[in-house]
Amino acid sequence: MLIAPVSLLLLPAEELAGGPYPDACVELAFNPTSTSDEANAMVVPEPVRITPADLVRLRVESGLVLGEIRAEVQRAESAWRQHLSHWYRDGRLAAEARAPDISLLQRVLDRLRNPVRL
Repeated sequence: MLIAPVSLLLLPAEELAGGPYPDACVELAFNPTSTSDEANAMVVPEPVRITPADLVRLRVESGLVLGEIRAEVQRAESAWRQHLSHWYRDGRLAAEARAPDISLLQRVLDRLRNPVRL
């Protein structure tokens, strides 16, 4: 399922009067999304009312989580590049040797074809 766009709406005071949460003046509405399981099935999430402080907190916390995800992706990519450079170096050294180590070349080729998941 794809992430649906979110729209924000500041509710008018008349709509908030007499409600159980008069401070919750921001409405988060999500666009309908389709499910991948069933053809032509649509999911329409209910709008959520929150306070402006909750909206700011949501923005800050989501930014922190996305930052952590980006850092983890960069660490994984760096580790993958290190493994790749070791395989490349070992393969190059084996290929440049006068009598190449066939088992080493085979291991390098196997790793390049089927990289180890980190």
